[in-house]
Amino acid sequence: MTEYARHHAAIRAAGADVVALSVDAPAASEAMRAQLGLEFPLLCDTERTVVRAWDLYNARERGGIAVPAVFVVGPDRCIGYRSIDATAARVRTDDVLAFLRGGAAPNGRTMVLPRLIDWIRAIGNTLRGDESKSN
Repeated sequence: MTEYARHHAAIRAAGADVVALSVDAPAASEAMRAQLGLEFPLLCDTERTVVRAWDLYNARERGGIAVPAVFVVGPDRCIGYRSIDATAARVRTDDVLAFLRGGAAPNGRTMVLPRLIDWIRAIGNTLRGDESKSN
């Protein structure tokens, strides 16, 4: 999401916008949006309705979350492009931006190497998830 935050102005200049989807509760989603400095909405799907309907559900992680994915939905509400990704290999934001500007649809993935802060955040999320199961 931070990559899309960095490219948000360019995405808007290309005539598109960004909306993210989280399975977290609204308060947790808003805290993450603020922490990451996201200027776009982070919608909540706590019941995992959309995540399941779009076949993005990953039951093996933290009680069921969404796999990373990118959808470009046109004004006609049709999906013009989609990329169902993995945690460590995702479509490049630059390639999605090029597609929005009229280029070819991206077809490659790039390795995502987490920063130290990302590892710390992931460990914290895992610990909080384990604590909520014991309560």
